[in-house]
Amino acid sequence: MYEGYKLCPDLKPREYCLVVQQYKQGAYSTLFHTHIPKHRISHDRRCGLMKALVARYEPLWFERIVAGYVNSRPGKPAHENHFPMHTSYPEPGVLRFYCGSNTVAWLDDVITPWEFRK
Repeated sequence: MYEGYKLCPDLKPREYCLVVQQYKQGAYSTLFHTHIPKHRISHDRRCGLMKALVARYEPLWFERIVAGYVNSRPGKPAHENHFPMHTSYPEPGVLRFYCGSNTVAWLDDVITPWEFRK
């Protein structure tokens, strides 16, 4: 159930840990890592921020970035899912939101502080 994958040792309950990694030639490299106080960013802005960071580091042209943001209704431009969103639980009390594929941004959120790192 808990994946235990690369949880930041400095993560604290009142902040988010944001990481961007890229897979290239068989290896992952960390491109960006920061901590954001929870009261400084909303849920909607978190998703937009992760999409923007993935778009920044993926080799996407402007048209393909737009195609990743439009809905899937018929018409032009056609929707392309460049920014798939997933969730997981890296350890008890922590929820992780993922965005992307070869370039991935994730945000760790301590959702139950009483279960975190016990």
